[in-house]
Amino acid sequence: MKILTANNFVKEGQILLDVNLLLDLPNRDDDSYNEYLKNVKDDLDKNGMLNPLLVVEKKNYWNRFPWRDESKKYGVVTGSNRYRYAVENGYDLIECIICTSRNQWLDLWNKTFFRVKSDLTNE
Repeated sequence: MKILTANNFVKEGQILLDVNLLLDLPNRDDDSYNEYLKNVKDDLDKNGMLNPLLVVEKKNYWNRFPWRDESKKYGVVTGSNRYRYAVENGYDLIECIICTSRNQWLDLWNKTFFRVKSDLTNE
């Protein structure tokens, strides 16, 4: 079993989830994003995963991206790059925090958000 864990402890309740239970909510596939994913892959290969993914169950979901797959139990609201990396590299489990509200997510996002290529933050 291949497991992707976070280097940082963010809060009590970090758990390992099966990557097959997760849905990439943003689901981007444009050239700019795919180029950025190359930087993310290089960084993850070198430094590992810094922070756990932030995920939400559909019943608690608040965002604009559609929930495209009813078979998926959790949507990735922060960390879709790390999620894609895990899928593409054959990981079975990935460390996550399950958010139950937008306020909880926003607090955690402020503590964990990190861009490998900082100039993309301002787009």
